[in-house]
Amino acid sequence: MDKDQIFFKKNGYLLKKNLIDKKFIDKINKVVNKVVAQDKQKNKNKITNGTQSYDNYHFVYNSNSSKNKEILRLNNPQNRHKIFYELSRNRKIISIVKKLIGGSVRFHLGKLNFKLPNKKKGSEVAWHQDWAFYPHTNDDLVTVGIYLEDCTEKNGPLKIIKNSHTKRLYSHHSNENFFVGKIDTKKNKIGFKDAITITGTAGTVVFFHCRSIHGSGHNKMNSSRPLILFGYRACDAWPLINDGNPHPEVNIENYNKNIIVGKKTVKPRMTKVPTIIPLPKKKHYVSIYELQK
Repeated sequence: MDKDQIFFKKNGYLLKKNLIDKKFIDKINKVVNKVVAQDKQKNKNKITNGTQSYDNYHFVYNSNSSKNKEILRLNNPQNRHKIFYELSRNRKIISIVKKLIGGSVRFHLGKLNFKLPNKKKGSEVAWHQDWAFYPHTNDDLVTVGIYLEDCTEKNGPLKIIKNSHTKRLYSHHSNENFFVGKIDTKKNKIGFKDAITITGTAGTVVFFHCRSIHGSGHNKMNSSRPLILFGYRACDAWPLINDGNPHPEVNIENYNKNIIVGKKTVKPRMTKVPTIIPLPKKKHYVSIYELQK
């Protein structure tokens, strides 16, 4: 094991400062600004929070009123814009992912999040584990966050609890037993003293394990902070439930097209990992923000 693998195995995350070239980040930001401007023009009065499906590309908003509408997320940007697809297959990112999840890599999901300013409310993300949303036959899954702008303590950075990926899987269900996508921190005594803040300049990339407890607070600045999140899984990690992302039962051809490193297989690797199925849901939801409300 090299030092990155040792650090990740121990802590459940890995931070790489300025991994992505500034010129490429500037190119991406131009596309982001264009996409957002086009959406504002097109949807002045119409509000539609799209439904999630594996080949989908849609915006998620913080409000159903056209007056206060702000974009919270763009789902699956890699399905529409070549530059996001390129970033999702970036050589530097994939070579690290490959090391961290055991040698094979299948693309899982993509989203572009916008952390709204504090006065807009609605983009705080409560403590959770990604694994609660999409259990698989083994937990070799990693989430990769790419900063498009400088991220400081003031604009609501990602926080991760070190070493939490080796401990228990917490219930993400409410008292009424509906899946709500967040941990009840009053009921569960979680060691927040081990939480670390992931700050960095544009081009910084964070890799974190699917069982690492993480969340983010309010953005105290006046502008939205964008963050791209890509998910990857080992080729032999098979989903136990359809989470709306490339899924073998929906379209096996598409599922296999998402292999970046490795060979297709229909033999899942089963490991002893704690699992809670994320059901029932009170209603269909299109984002974590809506679910955690």
